[in-house]
Amino acid sequence: MEGVTGNVLNLLAVLLLVLANGFFVAAEFSLVSVRRTRVEELVAAGNEAARAVRKAIDDPDRFIAATQLGITIASLGLGWIGEPALAHLIEPLVGWLPGAWRGTASHSIAAGLAFFVITFLHVVAGELAPKSIALQYPEETAFVVARPTLFTENLFRPLIWLLNGAGNGLLRLVGLRAPTGHQRVHSVEELKMLIAASEQEGVLETEETQILQRAFDFGDRRVQEAMIPRPEVVGLPAEATVADLLRTFRQAPHSRFPVYEGDLDNIVGVVSVKDVLHLLAEDQAAWQRPIRDLARPALFVPESKPIGDLFAEMREKQVQMAVVLDEYGGTAGIVTAEELVEEIVGRMSDEWVAEPEVVRIDEETADIDALMRVDEVNEELGLNLPENENYETVAGFLLYRLGRIPEEGERYRYGDLVLTVTKREGPKIARVQVHRLKAKGSAAGA
Repeated sequence: MEGVTGNVLNLLAVLLLVLANGFFVAAEFSLVSVRRTRVEELVAAGNEAARAVRKAIDDPDRFIAATQLGITIASLGLGWIGEPALAHLIEPLVGWLPGAWRGTASHSIAAGLAFFVITFLHVVAGELAPKSIALQYPEETAFVVARPTLFTENLFRPLIWLLNGAGNGLLRLVGLRAPTGHQRVHSVEELKMLIAASEQEGVLETEETQILQRAFDFGDRRVQEAMIPRPEVVGLPAEATVADLLRTFRQAPHSRFPVYEGDLDNIVGVVSVKDVLHLLAEDQAAWQRPIRDLARPALFVPESKPIGDLFAEMREKQVQMAVVLDEYGGTAGIVTAEELVEEIVGRMSDEWVAEPEVVRIDEETADIDALMRVDEVNEELGLNLPENENYETVAGFLLYRLGRIPEEGERYRYGDLVLTVTKREGPKIARVQVHRLKAKGSAAGA
């Protein structure tokens, strides 16, 4: 009877040790997998279990050490109690061996079978299954295991402190830095991969993905990539009057205009149409007043300035336009707050512009503004035009490839794309039609 009781107790001990091992494995994987943002959200909602989880993930090294200690003790216990107990139960089952072999052989076979069974239970029920559950349901698992893990950590705190200290000391001994916490901060590239994966799974829309990707690239771009180039800048001489400004506004409906003396290389300020309208509302006889009196100081920036820094500076100084200077001190272009915002949200159609940047003709054909940047066209139309430091726009791409100014109606083929110059304004390429051929070809000139 005592033997039967002992066997039952040993089997119960084996079961409890496997369950304990599985519990601590689940605790470890769930605490490192649960989303902190979701935990903070539940804490704010008053969830008590979430408070325990937050306490654990706030000091992960300590609590992961507690789970590792639990796993180690359970594993050692299985080897110490489980294997002899199962071997003792299995040994009578191999008593059919011949007498000369019965003693040693039966014990060896029973020990081998017991080792296999214990290992199987340990790996499957104590490791793989709880790990899969914790990874599949990290939030639910963490809420279940958090409080017992906190209790374990409190119970064995001196030992855990000693073990962590010894481990850190060993790292320092071999020249490595002791960890200050499980680093769960993602790099920009990792975040981009997470965003792409979220789009593939349908969590994010394509437009949302593009906005997030542009936001990550925002700080890497330079002002020269976002500016309105000098040939496209509409400015007014300082001696122009309010009436002249309004006439110019009818032709080029912008909210602000740079004011210059002599030419655009000598910009002295920026005039706002809103300021002009305020003036006329107060003084209807101000039509002949020179706009230099209304111009505000201009913000000058180099074309190499990161647009993230410029955006912060414009917000701080509360300006909406900056003048971009080249390395010689001449005006390279202007950049507006709207242009910087569009670097993140994408191009926004202007109600004043009669001809939109992209006009889709059919699934394979679009007519585009030749001054669109190559990367914008690639993103908008799903193309693969090459980017190069020698040009930024589609017009620049054609000029670089052809080595001359193409005629209106002239075609250039790149891979499976045919680019046709549909409109020129003097020597300037104004619009280009892009057509994708159904059969792909190799890159070649027209």
